[in-house]
This record gives sequence, C-alpha cells and structure tokens, in this order.
Amino acid sequence: MAGCLGTTHLSEIRVPPLDANLWMDSNYINLQNMKLSLPSALFAVVLGVITSAHQVNAGVFPVATNSAQVEFSGGAFKVGSNYLVGFVSGTNVVVQPVSGSGQLIGSPVTMGANPGFPPAVAAAGARTNGLVAWSDQSLSSGVTMFGQLLATTGPLAGTKFPLLASVGSHGFQFAQAAASDGTNFLVVWQDAVSGSFYGQRITASGSLAGAEFFLFNASVQGVGGRNIALGYGGGTYLLAWQGGGNVADQTYVMTISPSGVAGSPVQINATSSVANDPVALAFDGANFLVVWSCSTQTSLSGQENWQLFGRIVATTGMAVGNEMVLAAESATFPALAFDGVNYLVAWGFDTATTNGDKTVHARFVDANANLIGPVFTPFSAAGTNPPLLPLGGVLFDGHQFLLTATYGSFVMSSQGDLMGFAGGDVYGRFLPPSTQLPVFANGAVSNGFFQGQLKVVPGQTYTIETSTNLEIWIARGTMSSDGAERIDLMDPNAVAESGRMFYRAAVGNLVGATFDLHLLEFANAGQFNSGVTPMVSYPVTLNAYSAGLDVRFELVFPAATNVFFTGPAGSGLTAAPANPNNSNINATDAFYQTSAVSAPAAGPGGIWTVNYKGTNLTFNLPDPQAASRLVVPLPTVSVSGDVVQSVSWVYHDATSGAALSSAPAYVTDVKVEIDGLVGGRIYNSPTLTPDITRHVLSSMVNWTNVSTINMTYDDSLGNHYVTFFSKP
Repeated sequence: MAGCLGTTHLSEIRVPPLDANLWMDSNYINLQNMKLSLPSALFAVVLGVITSAHQVNAGVFPVATNSAQVEFSGGAFKVGSNYLVGFVSGTNVVVQPVSGSGQLIGSPVTMGANPGFPPAVAAAGARTNGLVAWSDQSLSSGVTMFGQLLATTGPLAGTKFPLLASVGSHGFQFAQAAASDGTNFLVVWQDAVSGSFYGQRITASGSLAGAEFFLFNASVQGVGGRNIALGYGGGTYLLAWQGGGNVADQTYVMTISPSGVAGSPVQINATSSVANDPVALAFDGANFLVVWSCSTQTSLSGQENWQLFGRIVATTGMAVGNEMVLAAESATFPALAFDGVNYLVAWGFDTATTNGDKTVHARFVDANANLIGPVFTPFSAAGTNPPLLPLGGVLFDGHQFLLTATYGSFVMSSQGDLMGFAGGDVYGRFLPPSTQLPVFANGAVSNGFFQGQLKVVPGQTYTIETSTNLEIWIARGTMSSDGAERIDLMDPNAVAESGRMFYRAAVGNLVGATFDLHLLEFANAGQFNSGVTPMVSYPVTLNAYSAGLDVRFELVFPAATNVFFTGPAGSGLTAAPANPNNSNINATDAFYQTSAVSAPAAGPGGIWTVNYKGTNLTFNLPDPQAASRLVVPLPTVSVSGDVVQSVSWVYHDATSGAALSSAPAYVTDVKVEIDGLVGGRIYNSPTLTPDITRHVLSSMVNWTNVSTINMTYDDSLGNHYVTFFSKP
C-alpha cells in the first residue's frame, strides 16, 4: 500500500503490572526502570485508536532577537562541535555560535557589512573550518566580494580576504552560493554588468585556488533574482537554478568538478513556472534531490500559486525518475538536508501573502522523493512575529537536524508586489533524525485506563499496536506529531476489559490506507416560517443523493478533483470527480464526496468503482433501502434573546407523519448541524446515540444568522441521511 514503510522499529510497554521485567532485543526498549508519573494533560482517543494531543512546540530557541535591528537568517553550518548560525543584523553580516543543546555561545561575531537585500551572502562548513562569503554594496568599484574563514575555536581565523584576484572587466560581484568538498570551498557569484555566473575555488587556508571560471550567462538561461543553490556529493559539485523568463521559467542543473571544470546546463523540470524563486538541494550518498517552487498560474489578484516540486539528479547531472510534487500548497523558499535515510524538507507557507497563517512547514521524504510523513510545523510564533521562511535553514550533522528560520512578514502591496520587510528575528530548533526509535514514557494506569507519553520525531508516522499475549498484535491506528516531540496518550478501553495489555509503537504506517464507501441521502423536509418548529408536508421523500469515500491512515491525499466515482448503471455518476466544496482533507484522514445527483433521487446499491490515486477501488454496496429508511427527526429550537439554547426532536414517520415513540431500529446515531446565512456551517453537535432527543449547544449561535437546521443520522447499512429544515 502506498505510504507504508518497511521498517518496524518498535517501542513497547506492558500494562499491568507496571514493574514487570521486559526483555531486551534490537527492537524493544527496556522499561524496567521507567519512572511512572501522571502526565499533566492526557487526551482520549478518536475513532477507537490511540491518538495525539496538540502541544506547543518545545525546543525552539532564540538566536537573534534585537528589536532595534532587522535580522534575517541565511542558515547554519557546523565547525567542530559548535554550530554557526549566519544572519544579517542591520547592515552587518554576522554568525552566532550555538551549542548542540541550543545555548548561545558568546555574542554574534561580525564578518563584514552592507550585503544589501536580498542579502548577497553565502556560507559553507568543512571538516575543520568554515567560510562566509559576502558582497559589500557600499563599494562601487573594484573587488566587492570577500570571504572570512571561521575556525573551531575562534570563530574567526585570520582576516577577511577578497574573493577575486583582480576586478578586470567585471562589474559588481554578487556572492550567491557556497559549498565545500570537506576541505576546500567553491563560491558561485554573478557579475552585475554581464549577468554571467562564475565560480571561484578557495583552499582550506583561505587562498584563491586559481582564477575565477565561467559557468553560464544569465541571458541564455534567463536567471532572475539570482535564485541558485550549490551542494557537493559523490565527488562533484551540483549547481541548480531557475530561469527562462517570459512566464516560462525552467529549472536547470550543472555539475562542477572540484578542479573547476563546469559541465553543460541540463533542464530537469517538466512543468514550467510563471516565475522563479529560490531553489535548494542536498546529497543522499548516491544522488542529489533538487527542490524548487513552481507556479503554473496566477490568482485573480495577480499572485502566484506556488507548489513545491522536486526531482532526483545523479552525480552526472542527469535527472532520475519523474518530477514530484512535494507540497501542493503556498510553498516557497525551500531548504533540505539528508539524515542518512530520509530528507527533511522545510519551506515557507503563505510567505508572500497578506494572510494571517504564515508559518514554516516541513516534511520527511525518502531517498526517492516519496512523501513518508505528514506536513508538520517545526516553529511556533513569537509574539506577533510568525515564522516566515527557512532560507538555507536545514542542517544535518550526522546526529541531529538544526533548523533555523527568519521570523517576520514581507510587506505586500494590494497587487501582490513586495514592498518591504517587517519584524526580523532568527530562531532555531534541533530535531532528531527520522529514524530515531519511539519511546514510551510516564506510563500509568489511572482510573482503570492506561495513559502515558510517546517520545517521537515530529513529522514521522507511527503505528500503535496492542497485544494480550505478545504473539498476536493488532494495529490500533497511526499517529504523528505536528511539532511536539512528546505525544500524550490514553487508551479508552479499560485495562480490566483485557486483563493485561502490551503496547508498542512502530516507525511508519503499517496499517496502510483504509477505505469506506457509503451513500448520502438528502430530503428537504420542511420550513420554519416564523416559528421554532418547522412546518412539514407529508409524505417527505428523498430529493437527491451523493456518494462519499472515507479514507484513513493515508500519508498523502490526492486533491478532491482527482478522485473519480462510477456507480452502477442508472446511478447518474460515471467517472464523476469529487466536489472540493463537499470534501474535506485533514492531516490523517479525508472525506471525498460527489456533487448531488437528483436523478435518481436515491443512490442505488451494486458495484461501485472509485479511482483513487490512479487505482480503481471496487465496492459492492447492498441495496440501501433508502426510501423505507427515511425518517424525519422533527426539531424544535429553544431560543432566548436571539441565542439558540438547544435543539430537541421527535421522530416522525416520513410517509404518514405519525410521531414515533423512539428512533427506528435501523438508526445508529444522530447529529444536529446548523448552517448560517454567512459562513456556511456554523455549528456541529457531537455524534449522539439514537436514544438522545435533545442537544444543548456548546457555543453561541444567533437565531437570526441561521439559514438551515440539518438533522442527520446514520443507518445500520452504513449510509448517511440528511433532512433539511430551512429558515427564511
């Protein structure tokens, strides 16, 4: 099944007794000496499986938060045992040493000044030192590009030095990217006069290794905005960039040998973009993954609708496999690193918009660029400043990831043009590798229920399994964290029900996606007029139906318009796409629903086929007996001072209108839904048992804002009925 992992690294816990001696092997954690204490917050499960609680992201630490200066991060690299976070503070290019636990070491160290905006700065780390390169835009002639080495103990090693032996016929030099082969460095820069890009090799001691060498001319590949990335692996450097112009930008790569021999540009994208944006790349030990933003259209306001694309590139510079969509959302400014098994890709979400949900998103993908976990949010907001972008901000040092991000907002015009930058702080966060084993902690039995915590890697998927005999394990569901490294758990089944229970967590989605097809039957049942109980004309009959597909335990959900329904002959649905307005896609589950069909008015049983992610899923639905299973839960609304207090109901026979003493036997649950004149759905009750006939609202709803009361119920055949009571 798509999205499943082959790994089964496990953490296991047994309840009761809690002091039992558990064995050790390569897959299990010994819990004999586990401390038991009651977690501060424990949450019940959803849909009968253990699930997670949302927690505030822990571990985010400030790097640069000087309110008197705008600080803009360029990423991080490691020298010796310390991490160096590079950023621009005001007009200065600085680095801040940081320990492996997120403690700042001393004050920021100034490298140079005046890099402009976007900053013309690049940095790279080698085995024993690092290099920061920048352009000084206060200079109008001569060599304008400089470098500074950083040592393991300094961090400065020597003084700054020019990155060009002589200016010759060049104009201003914009430093754009830097990388290291482990010992020496390569800096890529652009000539402001010709637009051409060049490379300059630098030795470990900070001397120029030969003259600059030509890479390509921007007039040929149409590079705009100096959006390039550089990395090293497999004995070669790889340069990537976007360019082309004329609303048809392409993504290119070029190999560069350590001795400074450049290959030819190779286009790796299949989909052209209406504009270009920064790109990123990383090496996995065999190939590179190149990631870029792509937009195929602009919105009505003229803003691009960015997606995040990626493609595997061999060390020869040739593309491997197909281009992949890594994020189908407003995704820009990517950054990534490889942890030995998987890539961690981060990007800015809604960065270049005026929306209030700007943040940084991240996701794990495997070495073949397949998505293996959900999107998560590694950073939380700091005051009014949201996490904005992680430019160059993902580093893996062999043990852990360091993520860095700039907080603040771009100032946008009403036409979507960038006008400036507000805020400007730098934060960091360490994350474990994707393969770190999950660990149960703080296990306890409270009031007869097992509860505890699971230490996880945010963005990784885990399968929770239980057993009563350590031989047969049952998957209870999957879980993941959207940012926290600990998830609070509680099993809703009492321990006494099973006598004893063993729990374990496996890395990956071992359940695989599950699918459930059912029919939704609709009836316009009555109208409120001026009262609080609607007027109904019997018999009430079905007006329309739609088909719905529930998907659970999936990692990557397709868009609603890419899921197609075909019903039996006469169903009125043939390769009909799901309606995005009726469908709902969440982090771990999705519901795809077709548009309503009025002919026939009731959905038929028989063989149904749903094309999901290119695969036909077949369902044999029994006769829904929809007409005979239609009942009218007639509501009465209690209103006080224009506020809806409660809704009560009495079941009526849909044909005769006779009141029923209770719900028919085929009704399995009931629910109250309220739609508003403005805002669509404004209230959903919990799912209630059929013996309940009154619900007190848990949030305020104004009666004057109500357009429809929907009384819904499910039947024993798994179908869903919606009776509408409109209000003029």
